[in-house]
Amino acid sequence: MDLVNGLDRTQFERVIWTIADLGPLASEVDSEIPVRSLGATSKVDPRPAFRLVRALRRESPAILQSFLYFDNVLARLVGQTSHETTVITGVREVPETLPAHRDFTDRVTLRLSDSVVSNSEAGAEWAINRGYPRERVSVVRNGRDVDAYDVPAPDGLRDELGLETGPIVGTVGRLVERKGHYDLLDAWPAVLTEYPDAELVLVGDGPERAGLKSHARELGIEKSLHLLGRRDDVPELLALFDVFVFPSHYEGLPGALLEAMCAGLPIVTTPVDGCSELVVDREHGLHVPPRDATALGEAIANLLGDDNFAEALGRTAAQRARTEFSTETMVSRFETLYREFATETGRKSLE
Repeated sequence: MDLVNGLDRTQFERVIWTIADLGPLASEVDSEIPVRSLGATSKVDPRPAFRLVRALRRESPAILQSFLYFDNVLARLVGQTSHETTVITGVREVPETLPAHRDFTDRVTLRLSDSVVSNSEAGAEWAINRGYPRERVSVVRNGRDVDAYDVPAPDGLRDELGLETGPIVGTVGRLVERKGHYDLLDAWPAVLTEYPDAELVLVGDGPERAGLKSHARELGIEKSLHLLGRRDDVPELLALFDVFVFPSHYEGLPGALLEAMCAGLPIVTTPVDGCSELVVDREHGLHVPPRDATALGEAIANLLGDDNFAEALGRTAAQRARTEFSTETMVSRFETLYREFATETGRKSLE
């Protein structure tokens, strides 16, 4: 959404297609940009492919940009029906493993992309290791509106969420196993031993919500755990946090981690893929090994116990976010990439 809203409207005609419903961000897209649905009702529904074929033939866009697994496969296959269209597919994460059928489909269709753009160096290497030509891979890192995260916590928000006066450790992300939430829960009893009034806040929703609640009860930490679900006030929530934790098992270039940097928070994360590209150990945060609950708990307690160190890490993280990972920088780099392909095709439309 930030990319499409930010593109130079005098150079690019922009259209968004979604595979299924329009999604919650459709209302935040600039009013002059059409947002259309291909109307998929399941992952094996063939109708979206035919609808996209008709759209490409009707509109002949210069560029078709996709980002995630299903839309990447769809774009690669359907893009072959429009010879005037350059297909640019994305790598947004570096999975440890893929189901056999997904792995096969991705490998077979990958070379149908005219170009691959990754949000991390790790993602670029992942595509190259899967046989895609290095010279056709680009890296454009995620960007954020840094100023949007430099905000105070609203009066009354802590009370509204049922939070007491102790330190708040939090994370933002979908509640899926690979995000490391179970590791964070396993680390939490050790943190409470040193800081018994500390509270743990998880922002986001997903299939592991019930499992995490059950695991917290087993550990006896449910009273200090707050599962907030999906929220639209993430900048304000981050302003409440004393420490941000992001213990993912694998990532692309995680937007939630970048947002924590924008907010100037001290960070504990794992040195996997894009996380290590954002956060340098002991410069912008602390690294702990993936799935190591003991190290995770020690790092959190370390930051809660050393205000000066924590503040220094948060300050340098915010500086890096502002200079290297702004929305404007991301959009500018995409524009450069798109212009190169638009010049080749002699068109300036973007779909």
